[in-house]
Amino acid sequence: MAGSRTKLPVVDARGEQNPSCGTKAYVSLEESSILAAIRSLRERAQALRAELAADADPEARRALNARLEALRAERRDLVTRREKAYVRKMVMLGHLPPEALEGDGS
Repeated sequence: MAGSRTKLPVVDARGEQNPSCGTKAYVSLEESSILAAIRSLRERAQALRAELAADADPEARRALNARLEALRAERRDLVTRREKAYVRKMVMLGHLPPEALEGDGS
């Protein structure tokens, strides 16, 4: 049918209808899971830093510093993944052109 548009309702948890790009959803599920992983890493790093502050043994300190560096590297990877997830979300929503996905490795 030319000219007719079907308006699809978007229903939130309370059963109210909202526009598809309403202010209720800022983060995709993919982004949310990555952010949760980043928070978990931060908590683990805080625990390691507390151990590092309490431990005087040089060998233990080296091991703790190595573990902290591994967490930093993992965090850098998660931040890159979150940025790519954001771009994918923006393309899916139509806010960025599909060409924005080129070269992101996904």
